[in-house]
Amino acid sequence: MSITTEQIVGHWRLLSFLEQRANGSWFDALGPNAPGCISYWPSGHMQVLIGANDRPRFRGEWSNIPDRDKAACIDRMVAYSGRYSLQDDRVLHHVEICWIPNWQGRDLIRKLGFPAADQLLLATEPDPEGRRAMQEVLWQRVC
Repeated sequence: MSITTEQIVGHWRLLSFLEQRANGSWFDALGPNAPGCISYWPSGHMQVLIGANDRPRFRGEWSNIPDRDKAACIDRMVAYSGRYSLQDDRVLHHVEICWIPNWQGRDLIRKLGFPAADQLLLATEPDPEGRRAMQEVLWQRVC
Protein backbone atom coordinates (compact mmCIF):
# COMPACT_ATOMS: atom_id res chain seq x y z
CA MET A 1 0.00 0.00 0.00
CA SER A 2 1.40 3.39 -0.96
CA ILE A 3 0.83 6.39 1.27
CA THR A 4 0.35 9.80 -0.31
CA THR A 5 1.70 13.12 0.90
CA GLU A 6 -1.86 14.43 1.28
CA GLN A 7 -2.54 11.76 3.91
CA ILE A 8 0.16 13.01 6.29
CA VAL A 9 0.49 16.73 5.54
CA GLY A 10 -0.69 18.76 8.51
CA HIS A 11 -0.11 19.35 12.18
CA TRP A 12 -0.61 16.46 14.60
CA ARG A 13 -0.67 16.31 18.43
CA LEU A 14 0.71 13.41 20.44
CA LEU A 15 -1.74 10.87 21.85
CA SER A 16 0.72 8.22 23.07
CA PHE A 17 4.37 7.19 22.87
CA LEU A 18 4.63 3.45 23.48
CA GLU A 19 7.85 1.49 23.77
CA GLN A 20 8.31 -2.27 23.88
CA ARG A 21 10.10 -3.86 26.85
CA ALA A 22 12.49 -6.79 26.42
CA ASN A 23 9.72 -9.17 27.57
CA GLY A 24 7.49 -7.98 24.71
CA SER A 25 5.06 -5.88 26.77
CA TRP A 26 4.42 -2.24 25.90
CA PHE A 27 4.51 0.81 28.18
CA ASP A 28 3.92 4.54 27.85
CA ALA A 29 7.53 5.74 27.67
CA LEU A 30 6.85 9.42 28.34
CA GLY A 31 3.90 9.09 30.67
CA PRO A 32 0.25 9.91 30.15
CA ASN A 33 -0.68 13.16 28.41
CA ALA A 34 2.88 13.95 27.34
CA PRO A 35 2.79 17.07 25.15
CA GLY A 36 4.05 16.75 21.61
CA CYS A 37 3.47 17.66 18.00
CA ILE A 38 4.66 16.66 14.57
CA SER A 39 4.16 18.65 11.39
CA TYR A 40 4.51 17.67 7.74
CA TRP A 41 4.43 20.36 5.04
CA PRO A 42 3.70 19.93 1.31
CA SER A 43 7.24 21.27 0.67
CA GLY A 44 8.67 18.01 2.03
CA HIS A 45 9.76 19.43 5.39
CA MET A 46 8.88 18.08 8.82
CA GLN A 47 9.55 18.70 12.49
CA VAL A 48 8.74 16.93 15.74
CA LEU A 49 8.86 18.04 19.36
CA ILE A 50 7.85 15.85 22.31
CA GLY A 51 8.46 16.34 26.02
CA ALA A 52 7.49 14.14 28.96
CA ASN A 53 5.22 15.70 31.58
CA ASP A 54 7.66 14.76 34.35
CA ARG A 55 10.52 16.91 33.06
CA PRO A 56 11.84 19.17 35.82
CA ARG A 57 10.66 22.78 36.03
CA PHE A 58 13.30 25.43 36.68
CA ARG A 59 13.48 28.85 38.26
CA GLY A 60 15.88 31.52 37.20
CA GLU A 61 18.16 31.89 34.21
CA TRP A 62 19.01 28.85 32.07
CA SER A 63 22.71 29.65 32.45
CA ASN A 64 22.37 29.19 36.24
CA ILE A 65 20.72 25.76 36.05
CA PRO A 66 23.12 22.91 36.97
CA ASP A 67 24.20 20.75 34.03
CA ARG A 68 22.79 17.56 35.61
CA ASP A 69 19.35 19.21 35.81
CA LYS A 70 19.54 20.34 32.19
CA ALA A 71 20.53 16.82 31.14
CA ALA A 72 17.53 15.33 33.00
CA CYS A 73 15.25 17.77 31.19
CA ILE A 74 16.64 17.04 27.75
CA ASP A 75 16.75 13.27 28.33
CA ARG A 76 12.95 13.16 28.48
CA MET A 77 12.29 14.83 25.14
CA VAL A 78 12.52 14.29 21.40
CA ALA A 79 13.21 17.13 18.96
CA TYR A 80 14.35 17.10 15.37
CA SER A 81 13.52 18.50 11.94
CA GLY A 82 14.47 18.05 8.33
CA ARG A 83 12.97 16.81 5.11
CA TYR A 84 10.81 13.73 4.61
CA SER A 85 10.02 11.35 1.79
CA LEU A 86 7.51 8.55 1.39
CA GLN A 87 8.34 5.00 0.38
CA ASP A 88 5.35 2.65 0.08
CA ASP A 89 3.93 2.45 3.64
CA ARG A 90 6.88 4.21 5.29
CA VAL A 91 8.01 7.76 5.87
CA LEU A 92 11.72 8.57 5.95
CA HIS A 93 12.68 11.49 8.16
CA HIS A 94 15.91 12.93 6.74
CA VAL A 95 17.23 14.51 9.95
CA GLU A 96 18.97 17.86 9.47
CA ILE A 97 19.01 19.14 13.06
CA CYS A 98 18.39 17.13 16.20
CA TRP A 99 18.68 17.23 19.96
CA ILE A 100 20.89 14.13 19.54
CA PRO A 101 23.73 15.37 17.27
CA ASN A 102 24.54 11.78 16.18
CA TRP A 103 21.17 11.59 14.41
CA GLN A 104 21.93 14.56 12.16
CA GLY A 105 22.42 13.37 8.59
CA ARG A 106 20.60 10.08 9.29
CA ASP A 107 17.32 8.77 7.97
CA LEU A 108 14.79 7.64 10.56
CA ILE A 109 12.39 5.16 8.98
CA ARG A 110 8.86 4.90 10.36
CA LYS A 111 6.10 2.56 9.23
CA LEU A 112 2.87 4.51 8.69
CA GLY A 113 -0.60 3.49 9.75
CA PHE A 114 -4.01 5.11 10.12
CA PRO A 115 -5.79 3.28 12.98
CA ALA A 116 -8.78 5.67 13.04
CA ALA A 117 -10.05 8.78 11.28
CA ASP A 118 -7.56 11.64 11.66
CA GLN A 119 -5.04 9.43 13.47
CA LEU A 120 -1.50 8.67 12.35
CA LEU A 121 0.61 5.85 13.76
CA LEU A 122 4.38 5.98 13.31
CA ALA A 123 6.21 2.79 14.28
CA THR A 124 9.87 1.88 14.28
CA GLU A 125 10.92 -1.31 12.58
CA PRO A 126 12.31 -4.20 14.60
CA ASP A 127 16.06 -4.04 15.23
CA PRO A 128 17.44 -7.43 14.13
CA GLU A 129 20.19 -7.16 16.74
CA GLY A 130 17.78 -6.11 19.50
CA ARG A 131 19.77 -3.01 20.49
CA ARG A 132 16.84 -0.59 20.21
CA ALA A 133 13.36 -1.00 21.61
CA MET A 134 10.47 -0.77 19.19
CA GLN A 135 8.27 2.31 19.45
CA GLU A 136 4.74 3.16 18.36
CA VAL A 137 3.79 6.83 18.40
CA LEU A 138 0.14 7.75 17.89
CA TRP A 139 -0.90 11.21 16.68
CA GLN A 140 -4.23 13.02 16.27
CA ARG A 141 -4.67 15.48 13.41
CA VAL A 142 -5.07 19.10 14.54
CA CYS A 143 -5.22 20.68 11.10
